[in-house]
Amino acid sequence: MAFVKDLLMNSLKELVNAELKKFQWFLVNDHACLSRSEMENANIFITVDRLVACFGPENAVKITVDILKKMNQNELAEQLENKHKQGPLTLTLCQSSEPHGKEKLIQLRKMNLN
Repeated sequence: MAFVKDLLMNSLKELVNAELKKFQWFLVNDHACLSRSEMENANIFITVDRLVACFGPENAVKITVDILKKMNQNELAEQLENKHKQGPLTLTLCQSSEPHGKEKLIQLRKMNLN
């Protein structure tokens, strides 16, 4: 779940404050699980926590992607989708201090394709 929260945080921090408010507006109006008062003064951290608590990690990503697309933030939505599909293993290997992390990732992907 920490992986999903990190992904959502990284995506939403790309939005300027007015865009975050628009995201929260869509969230409240499209989903009864969250109230307007909960989102009124919510920062990115609170927004992500409530998203995941209300919808679960997988649906939180899907809902975020859908709202980003409604906001014409298509590139950001696509990046979030792709990173989520790659999973936490990809991020761990690519961010590792090991010099051959990316090579291991390529080997793992090849093994999964066979």
